[in-house]
Amino acid sequence: MFLRWMLMVSMLYSVGSLAQSQNVFNPQAITVAIDKTPVSFNPFTDDSLMTQQFKHLLFDPLFRWDDQQHLQGRLVEHWERLDKTTVRFFLRENIHFHTGNLLTSKDVIWSFEQAKKQSSISFLSKLEWVKATQQFSFDIRSSLTDIELLDHLTNLFVLDSTFYQSNANLLDTSPSIILPPVKTPPMSGTGPYLIQQYNPMLGIVVVANPHYWDGEPETKYFRFMRINKPQSRLFALLADDVQVSFGVPNKTAEDLEENTIKNLVRVPSSNVIFLTINDKLSPILENEDARKAIHLAINHQGMLKYILKDNGQVHPSILSLAENTLVDGKSNPSKEIMPEYDLDKAKSLIKTMNVPKQMSLLVMLDEVGNTKKVAEALTKMLKRIGITVVTQEIDSKDIWKNTNLYYDFTVSTWDTRLMSRDNMFENLFLDSDLSDYLQDKFKQQGLNDNFKSQSDYFKSLQQNNWIIPLFYQDKIWAQNNKFNLKEIFSSNGIPYWSLFKVKKQIEITPKQEQ
Repeated sequence: MFLRWMLMVSMLYSVGSLAQSQNVFNPQAITVAIDKTPVSFNPFTDDSLMTQQFKHLLFDPLFRWDDQQHLQGRLVEHWERLDKTTVRFFLRENIHFHTGNLLTSKDVIWSFEQAKKQSSISFLSKLEWVKATQQFSFDIRSSLTDIELLDHLTNLFVLDSTFYQSNANLLDTSPSIILPPVKTPPMSGTGPYLIQQYNPMLGIVVVANPHYWDGEPETKYFRFMRINKPQSRLFALLADDVQVSFGVPNKTAEDLEENTIKNLVRVPSSNVIFLTINDKLSPILENEDARKAIHLAINHQGMLKYILKDNGQVHPSILSLAENTLVDGKSNPSKEIMPEYDLDKAKSLIKTMNVPKQMSLLVMLDEVGNTKKVAEALTKMLKRIGITVVTQEIDSKDIWKNTNLYYDFTVSTWDTRLMSRDNMFENLFLDSDLSDYLQDKFKQQGLNDNFKSQSDYFKSLQQNNWIIPLFYQDKIWAQNNKFNLKEIFSSNGIPYWSLFKVKKQIEITPKQEQ
């Protein structure tokens, strides 16, 4: 059955691939199927324009997270705290940009100035100042703790100030799909790879930087092929048109592993699906027992099994993610009780209440379709305790922002690259689909700005069942089982392609065979 299905879909894929047959790519490259090609080469733009994997491919940050939840100095060799507010950073002294220009503290200061122009990098407003002290050192003054500051600096990539000051428009101009394929887009970072060929509609080819400060990467060429749909990326992998694929669909992951020689790599992430409860429309939701009944009616583990095929995790709290990261240099695992599922108890709690004939649910659709499936499952679960839900699905951030407070329930996702607890919760409050809801609840409950911390406030909302984290979603990659793909991911889910290698095959001698 699987083979018949594979043959049929491979035929469909081959038809769709004809449009790409005219593309001239380097045949020596490792081909990676991706969902998005960069449409900007400014590392301070939003991830929707240039994803983290490409930022790290072409540029270097001051720090980055490794695969063991430890911070690595990248452009920074070491640092020291001078006093309660001031930290001094010392750059490595042998780093050159792609142009050959030497990296100095002047480039760091200039990069901070450019980053301030990007609204998505909000932490910069917390810095009192950033000043160069010597050619390879600079100071930052702020009220941030060590872990908060260094965590934020993982998103501060350094630009070649001499090059960009002479090409001021490059950071503001996006490549156009109207232009012919672009060879070597004008840019200059310190990253492990250089762009060899680029077409925003088809993909990007990069070549290893032979003068990379951390050693020339072992894999010399990568071709990142843009294939929008997860199913099509899977077909490309099955047809051996690509060696690595991002975003394998959950529903086919098990078949892929059982029936092919392809190897899956499950990358844990902070991507979590939330259910929120809003009491403005239906007074019954003001009742704490009603909200508790709703939570008890939700089978978290069942959704994880049947929607994600167990490619994810159920945690008792969003706090679990933060507590499993480094806080003051120590790991602090969650000790909370897992969410309870008790349908009989839920029915008992809600049976005497005056439930409206129908209630409303707004769903922010995600790219892989999981939020849609979650909403369908929730509708059935709530029906079992007498709550009928009418669902509205949208995929527009603007519509969401203007309407999400006018529904009884919402389903949405949140993801962050930050690892410090306080940074994560600030991101959740200020830059997520839940931001309006959280801030509205804050005002509704008459709390002032001095209320403990955002993480404590969020925990109180969770304990009172205003907001329910359903589960975390793994990101599934697949490969032709001869690479070290699993080893290249950071603890916050970013692939560092300079670490990618072909696994060495063990040769069996005649003596070993005997």
